[in-house]
Amino acid sequence: MKTAKSIGAVPYQALAPYYNHVMSHVDYTNWAKYLQTLWRRHGGLKPPTRVLEIAAGTCPFASPALFPKAFSVYTDLSPAMLQRAGGSIPRIACDARDLPLKGDFDFAVMIYDSLNYLIKPDQVSKALKETHRVLRPGGLFVFDVTTETCSREHFSDFIDFEELDGCSSIRASRYDAQTRMQLNMFTFFVLEADGRYARHEEIHRQRIYPAATIRRLAKSAGFSVLACLADFTLKPGSDKNERLHFVLQKTKKP
Repeated sequence: MKTAKSIGAVPYQALAPYYNHVMSHVDYTNWAKYLQTLWRRHGGLKPPTRVLEIAAGTCPFASPALFPKAFSVYTDLSPAMLQRAGGSIPRIACDARDLPLKGDFDFAVMIYDSLNYLIKPDQVSKALKETHRVLRPGGLFVFDVTTETCSREHFSDFIDFEELDGCSSIRASRYDAQTRMQLNMFTFFVLEADGRYARHEEIHRQRIYPAATIRRLAKSAGFSVLACLADFTLKPGSDKNERLHFVLQKTKKP
């Protein structure tokens, strides 16, 4: 084997080509059905006409569309991730804290613990206020977060190895309970045309927020918290669950 070269990368730049494979275990079809159920329970039987997905990544809820007859816009901070989405769907590379949109969306979603990537409370607050701004009065915002229970159970000193298409990857994870920070360190060894392996490294940082903190920030942003649900159920959730889905409604100005 020839000498490897190492290349650093911003989060999701190196992961983007392999993201769909790495996440192939995720049942997006049933996740979409769950989101549709939450809309019907809290938004009404009539489907939304304008849908916004924030931090959409490779846009797994675009094909098939979450609501086929709705006008849907997909945003993500990473252009590399959005480029992996197929079709000609409306895509915008932007920060969740600064959405280049005017508003009047019926339904906004932010899925797969994307909110945890906002590692400071003021960042969460800004993203909530921006989402509030682009929703119509009475509009819904649904997002999920991963909890400390999940971090302790699955990502405390965890190492995973995968063979991908033309690439080998190592993911090392750890959780710091004192700072409530979850770290996922990806290393990719990619076979180059000249026979060398290029090493790409990414570090993904997530903050694990207590449910009470999220409720407080949501209310400060002008939302009513309609539900905090355990995992993928309709039962009330708490920090004891591994994943929480929040259903917020725009009710007043922040």
